Amino acid sequence: MPSPVQTTFSTLRQHRVDTALTALLILQGVTLFAVIPFGARSTGGRILLDLCHFLFAAISVAALTRHRVVQGVVIAALALLAMGPSVSQRLGADLHLDVAAQHELVALIAFAFNAAITALIARHVFSSARVTVHRVRGAILLYLNVAALFGIACTALQQLVPDAFHIVIQPGEAPTAAFTYFSLTTITTVGFGDITPLHPLARSLATLEAVFGQLFPATLLARLVALHLAHEQQLPKQAIDGGANQS
Repeated sequence: MPSPVQTTFSTLRQHRVDTALTALLILQGVTLFAVIPFGARSTGGRILLDLCHFLFAAISVAALTRHRVVQGVVIAALALLAMGPSVSQRLGADLHLDVAAQHELVALIAFAFNAAITALIARHVFSSARVTVHRVRGAILLYLNVAALFGIACTALQQLVPDAFHIVIQPGEAPTAAFTYFSLTTITTVGFGDITPLHPLARSLATLEAVFGQLFPATLLARLVALHLAHEQQLPKQAIDGGANQS
């Protein structure tokens, strides 16, 4: 049986994790819906995007894992992401890579970074601990992270195969912003049709994301919400039973 000190420490750690999931959800929402669409048009916006990535990784490392190896992997991925342009240019000069290949390298680094963070979040969202409202928010965060991963994958595919998508980039718009928009409309199955997958792999990515976008809220997220509501309903009953036993 755990001691009171161990119980208190475990409770405090769980509270820290829950708070971190909520903070990450807010930060990811700001990044996807404001910083990426509007920030890529200016140098200040790109700096703000880098800052969002740094905060995202810092919160994840500080609150979501105590394993040194996992922390090291996330920090290394963040460092590579921050140095992505300079690293890709240096490797491009050494390996005689063209500009497109350099962009693909940056996309690969960004994908690895987001995948590492998503794995950390999924580990806590689907843990055996009690389902709280913060874990439900973490599940929503996981949903948005998957959309971000698909957006990066589509961006890389378009750079690798220029005709993979039918897309018109607006003046000053970054491909990352366009494919983040495409990913969000695909995962929610809105599908406005202004960006169309043409290559078989692009179509496979779009259909896979659409299936995930339908199944995740209807099954996993709905189950977490149901477990949370069931626990909230049990609390008054336990309080009544405890008062009756004391009397």
